[in-house]
This record gives sequence, structure tokens and C-alpha cells, in this order.
Amino acid sequence: MTALQPVRPTTGELIQAAAILVDTSADYTADEFAAVLDAFIAAADDKIRALRFVAKAAESRSEAMRVEAALYAAAARAQAAVAERVTARAFQLMEAAELVGETLPGARLQVNGGKPGLMYAVGFAVGELPGLLQRVTVEPDADAIRAAIAKGEAVPDVSFRPAGRHLRWTP
Repeated sequence: MTALQPVRPTTGELIQAAAILVDTSADYTADEFAAVLDAFIAAADDKIRALRFVAKAAESRSEAMRVEAALYAAAARAQAAVAERVTARAFQLMEAAELVGETLPGARLQVNGGKPGLMYAVGFAVGELPGLLQRVTVEPDADAIRAAIAKGEAVPDVSFRPAGRHLRWTP
């Protein structure tokens, strides 16, 4: 009598299980998802293969959502542009009415609040302003620092960070 061999899930079954795991992942807290994922891994005889299917399903879902979000963002920008054009047209009508002494109901023109804007003359040179009227930002030049360290020059209090590692799926 031979012992029953565990049946290895088919690719289709793994894809389906991974899709269900990804589909329901938003319903779980991080700890709950970790427990569900641990159970999924424990049930798999080829753990890396199973995890690869989950990762690929999540990446696929992420990309689809990114595309959909871009479409929604484009639609939102288009609608914002419509609102801006309509508001600009109402502003024109209000200004025209104001010029002839009329008042249109439903809106009013008023002076903007906040700090007054500055207008700079053509040829304005910020470097010619007194130091108290300038803002200077000093920050490290990361590319120059990397080049100096690579040449063997000492750069006080700076060193290369160890390179990170990442997982690359293999066929």
C-alpha cells in the first residue's frame, strides 16, 4: 500500500487563491493579514511559488488601481478646469456690471485678503538686495559628496550607507 502523495495545486488554483487573498486583504488589520498569509504559506508545499503568486496578484491589482486613479485624476482635473472657466466667466460678468453701476445678485467682487503680492521689475536681481532681504538655503550636494568619497577624499561625518537588498522573482 502506498502513501497518498499531497496534490500540488495547479497554477490556476494558486492564481485563484492568491487573488482571493489579495481581494480580501483590505478587510484585515496588518496583524490579521500576517496571520492569514502565514496560514496560506503553511498550506503551500512550494512556499516561494505561492508567495510569488500573491505578490504578482497584488502588483497587478496595484497597477490596475494606479491606472484607474490616473483616469479619475484626469477627470477631476477636467472638471476643476470647467469650474475655473465658469468662475472666470462669472467674474467677467460681475466686473462688466460693476463698470456700468449695476449689481448682479448671487455673487460679489471683493479684495483678496492675505499678504499683498510682490511684483518684480524686469531685470530684478535678487543678489543685489541687502542680505536682510534675502533667504539663503544651504544643503549638502549629495552627488559631489559621493564623487569625493569615491575618489578617496575624506568628507567629515559622511560615509556611504550599505546598499540595500531586494527580492527578485526567478522563473
